[in-house]
Amino acid sequence: PSRSPTSTLQKPASKNIHPQQPPPQIIMVMGDDKQPEAEAPADESKIPPLNPEDPLLGLTDEQIKESLSTFGKNEIFIPETPLWKLFLKQFIGFLPILIELAAIVSIAVQDYTDFGIILAMLVINACLGFHEEYKAKKSLDELSHQLESEVAVRRNGKTVQLNVKELVPGDVVLLVGGTIVPADTQWIKGDTVSVGTAPLTGEPIPRKYPGEHGDVILSGTTVVAGECYGRVLRTGEHTEIGNAQKEIMADKTVSVVSVFQKKIMLVVQILVSASFALVIAVLLVQGLYYDGFNANVSQTILDALVILIASIPIALPLVLQVNMALGASHLATSYHAVVTSLPALQDIASMSMLCSDKTGTLTTANMSIITNQIFASDGFTAEEVILYGYLCSNADKKDDPIDRAIVSAFNDTGNSSDGYVQTEIIGFNPSVKRVVAFVKSGDKILTIAKGLPAKILDTEAGAPDEHELQWKVDKIKDHAFIRSVNEIDTSLSSSGYKTIAIAVCEGNARELGDAAVWKFAGLLPMLDPPREDTPATIESLHHANISVKMITGDHANVGKETSRLIGLGTNVLPGEEMRNAPSETKNDIIWNADGFAAVLPSDKREIVLVLRNHFGLVTGMTGDGVNDAAALSAAQVGIAVAGATDAAKNAADLILTEEGLSPIYGAVLESRRIFARIKAYVVYRVAASIVLVLTLSIVIFVTSCAVDSLMIIILALLNDVSMIPVAYDNAKATTKPQLPVAKTLVLQSLFYGLVQAGLSLMFIFSMANSRNEKYAIDLEGVNNEGCNGEARGFIWFHLVMVTELMIFSVRAPSFVLLSPPPSMYLVLSVVLTVIIGGLLSGLLQMWTVPGADIGWIIIFNVGAFLLVDLMKIQFRKMIGEEPGEVIANDELLEPTSRTETQKTVEKGERYRTHVESIVSVADRSHCVEVKSKSVLPGFFSLGGETLMDNGYVNVRMSVAGLAANSTAPTARGPRSRRTKQVSSPY
Repeated sequence: PSRSPTSTLQKPASKNIHPQQPPPQIIMVMGDDKQPEAEAPADESKIPPLNPEDPLLGLTDEQIKESLSTFGKNEIFIPETPLWKLFLKQFIGFLPILIELAAIVSIAVQDYTDFGIILAMLVINACLGFHEEYKAKKSLDELSHQLESEVAVRRNGKTVQLNVKELVPGDVVLLVGGTIVPADTQWIKGDTVSVGTAPLTGEPIPRKYPGEHGDVILSGTTVVAGECYGRVLRTGEHTEIGNAQKEIMADKTVSVVSVFQKKIMLVVQILVSASFALVIAVLLVQGLYYDGFNANVSQTILDALVILIASIPIALPLVLQVNMALGASHLATSYHAVVTSLPALQDIASMSMLCSDKTGTLTTANMSIITNQIFASDGFTAEEVILYGYLCSNADKKDDPIDRAIVSAFNDTGNSSDGYVQTEIIGFNPSVKRVVAFVKSGDKILTIAKGLPAKILDTEAGAPDEHELQWKVDKIKDHAFIRSVNEIDTSLSSSGYKTIAIAVCEGNARELGDAAVWKFAGLLPMLDPPREDTPATIESLHHANISVKMITGDHANVGKETSRLIGLGTNVLPGEEMRNAPSETKNDIIWNADGFAAVLPSDKREIVLVLRNHFGLVTGMTGDGVNDAAALSAAQVGIAVAGATDAAKNAADLILTEEGLSPIYGAVLESRRIFARIKAYVVYRVAASIVLVLTLSIVIFVTSCAVDSLMIIILALLNDVSMIPVAYDNAKATTKPQLPVAKTLVLQSLFYGLVQAGLSLMFIFSMANSRNEKYAIDLEGVNNEGCNGEARGFIWFHLVMVTELMIFSVRAPSFVLLSPPPSMYLVLSVVLTVIIGGLLSGLLQMWTVPGADIGWIIIFNVGAFLLVDLMKIQFRKMIGEEPGEVIANDELLEPTSRTETQKTVEKGERYRTHVESIVSVADRSHCVEVKSKSVLPGFFSLGGETLMDNGYVNVRMSVAGLAANSTAPTARGPRSRRTKQVSSPY
């Protein structure tokens, strides 16, 4: 049928938009450190006028060129920190500052050699940090290019999809539900749209445009219902939000810090604080008990200082940043999943429960009408039912699975719609679950509705809604007729068919009001088959201890049949049953159900919040529309599926660029590998610091033997440099979620640190008291004047061996010889470090450790390493940190047929793992910090401020929310490319 340009079916909308959601709509462009001169305010008189004959014609090529020259692109300048500043920032932060203080102390006591070595240590770490961080930043920059948005624009009489930064004043844009307004735009034609203005005004209730607030829709707001054409008035820094962002950028930054990062920082602070206490103790013991203050004050101070240097894990921030940045890049390129902020990787690795929509995610969304199953009511034919369905659809919405199926089926009939003209359409809304179209046929007007059968029969079914048209079909009181329709609908849905009901009113139902007579025309059965890989993906997710709950707007019978086909349990309940359940039983219903059908947007959010807050599980949620934004925002892992609207992507933590559920499985495995590497390094580095600090301190307390400060600094440098390949280690995902539990990290670090320190002290003192003078070491020296060089070299090389070998035990999920092998880079790095250590201890003139002693050190450390690794397995069981079964690769598992009883038993086993994976209240969110752009705050962070977008993948996100208020926005990701728009199922 013929259609006006405003008849396009819009994406369903909801008023439940998260009020704190920042609007990252305006493109930020990076530049050098110098801010360009501010442009004069936009002169609206220079904006090209609308075509008087056809306002929707759009700009011509000449007008576009002139407007671009006058106003520039739709972007905001962001001063980009130059590379030399990036290098200097490697020297700022809590850990680098401690090393710099050590350098100051060294030069204060005129130990220029140690000062030079410490300075070299700082520079080497800075160079390595700069190189790795720059490489990671480049990877993230590539991701940000994938996250740029597009909008439909009318130019030269045609509709084209353009990047929002290409918009110029005068452009005519199409705004539909779910779109974030890309520029200050004046309403021209279309529906009265509902616009969420919370990012600018703080108001939770959407405003109507045009209306009492005028007809100019401001950039950064979200269209939540309706669709219209608008004329761009202001772009970039000339918009209201753009001007605010430009001013805020001058003195504030927003950064998001994960729970894991905060806990690591806490552990490091505790470690350094304890080391400070030992430094004071060593200083007093050496100075007072061993008379160091009289004999050699500077050496006494340096002996204490090296204890502090040994405790500082200076490479820790680098390893964290590189792991997460490279992991985020790998997710995008290999798994078609883009994270919107780096801390989201932690939540993905910890996820235990996934709530998935059905249409387009579990199924293909390639719906087809089964024409021989069409039910036509009395007075209608099957051909008329499909014709009316066609007249209530939009042939131009080729990415809408329902309209596409109806249009295709009608075209296949070979019938014609000549004589019918669709004049207006009220688009789908998930809360009303129907579409209404006004069609002109000659001198007559028809009002046609299609949607959920219950809502087409009686619009008050389930609960009254806010649609402007309300009705009951004329046979609503004919119980036999209603029973017959319900039986047919149930029969079709039990066979897996999705049903769309059609009703017709002769006349304009809006004008007729209560006098309108609606006749039920019939049912259109649709088949939406599961994706080919969905059963295997469900099988694989279950093996990884992630339970999947299907949440759909379809009939419960359709949900049960789909669940059966894809390997889920069939305990799929109607959303109404959950909504009407008493509060004391509702939570149990949500916990035990395999899925929910005929749900409302508010149901999705409630399900997520119960799983997250009441049961304490890290919960994921998939969605595609503006109506899903509230649920996506509530979930720790909001997942915008391929083709999602701007609002859904803006609320998501993970954006899929490939259809289906399988990219989520790949993202989970890679995230678990990333955090396996990070947790292994954190445990290793803290444990290594404990070994070094305790061993060196106790040897000094007992014998006054202090290893040369210069060599301890070299040891610390070797440890940090040799562990950088951990970021590229061959880690394996396991079947248990990777939880950010600080307690287990501390306990494991203490286990390795205390056990290895105890074994080291036992070995050192045993060698000192050996009856075989050939192998004995002298810790006290002649007349108790201190140990000789050989003893100091012995201790030093032993500590090299202990700290280097430890990483292989820490990284192994089970016994080291039975675990996946480490990467060759890590093996070569450790072997090379040990060889260098052996050569230095044996060849340096000040030490000259005998080869036999070096041999004993190697033998002892290999034996101790295997012993500690065996003890590790039992210790991890004691603290509940068993890693679970190793997942060999990313290949999907072949699904096997199971009875409902078998499914229930396996579900119970997964749920027991879920109980072990409960996350504390404090660990269920990220910390978002707003900081002034001064240097001082950087001194108290892990690594100072960097150019890695403060945890966000896209720099646009880090400032957008500040335009709305002075508090920080929620930790959500940036907008991304809008490829298509998919309607929610009825």
